Amino acid sequence: MDWIPLFSKRSLKILYYASYRDGKQLFVNTKTVDPETAYRQLLLARNLVSEGNRVLPSEASKLKYEDLKHVLMDYYREQFPASIYIRKDENDKPEETFLGADKLDHFFKNMSIAQITAMKLQEFIKWRRREGDADATIRRQLGRLRSAFNRAKELDLITDNLIPSFRLPKDSEPREGFLEIEDFNKLREALPEHLRPAVTFLYYSGQRIGAAKKITWAMVSRNNDEIMTPGRINKNRKPQVVPLVGPLSEISSVLERLRQTFPQPTDHVFDFRNFRNVWNETCDRLGLGKYDRKTRTYEGLIAHDFRRSAARNLTKAGITKTVAKKITGHRTDHIFDRYAIQTDDDVKDVLIKVGRYKKPAQVAEMAPSR
Repeated sequence: MDWIPLFSKRSLKILYYASYRDGKQLFVNTKTVDPETAYRQLLLARNLVSEGNRVLPSEASKLKYEDLKHVLMDYYREQFPASIYIRKDENDKPEETFLGADKLDHFFKNMSIAQITAMKLQEFIKWRRREGDADATIRRQLGRLRSAFNRAKELDLITDNLIPSFRLPKDSEPREGFLEIEDFNKLREALPEHLRPAVTFLYYSGQRIGAAKKITWAMVSRNNDEIMTPGRINKNRKPQVVPLVGPLSEISSVLERLRQTFPQPTDHVFDFRNFRNVWNETCDRLGLGKYDRKTRTYEGLIAHDFRRSAARNLTKAGITKTVAKKITGHRTDHIFDRYAIQTDDDVKDVLIKVGRYKKPAQVAEMAPSR
């Protein structure tokens, strides 16, 4: 980067300095008429560039919250399209957005990034708590803003010193819903036949229901013994192979029969017709949840609890965490551990196995003290 010494524009007394970056001339307003103060700004800018910073504070300070949001939306479109949904704006036209965007827009509207400080983030937390948001919800809202800051840094739009400290509220406790194999078999038999392959796949593979709904015949192997999901439908953005063996072998047989109907490569494999209503009513009937037909509200076992069931079943079966994560698609040990719920019976089983491995040492009888 080449530098031009201090100068003033025409009759103005305010001092400027200029530089060239990638063949373009950039003018920086020092906002001072004092040559010494302006010269210190020039030296500071030179030092920052020599240290590898491509963005000067004077440039970054021009960015606003809306610029960060645009950066985040572009990132979601490229890497995580599932994070974006379409809704109607005030003019009844479709617009793209993400969960929690309205709250961030309302609070940080037209705010420069220099104004988004750690104190300002704490004010946002207090405001959302007064409005009734749970801490876990607030954490996810600010988590998206933090992602926007980090992405802007990766694009050389801002530097570290402009990223505030994000002291976020605690996350929610992990759900504890899971289903034992015996109870799953009862639920499976109570569901309509067209839903059984789907719930069997979810329960034993631990796949997310959103990804399972997007599986097409193009992702099924020729001999129907594997499902290969591409990264674009998985939350972790990584491709995954699910062998249809063991408890999933019956799905392989079902697919073999369905293959004879000559489905199109783009046709969906699993049938989820009327899944939510049937699920709610069936779980209510089996005592796995409560469904109010008047208000159409439901509380109880949900399909996502099958991910916890799968993680727990794999752990109980003695599968290593590394292999288990390949089956369920969890990226980190921390998240997998949140799903692999332990119960008192699990602890008992472990102690019984330890007892079989080695008998407890006999405690020597203590001699009476004299």
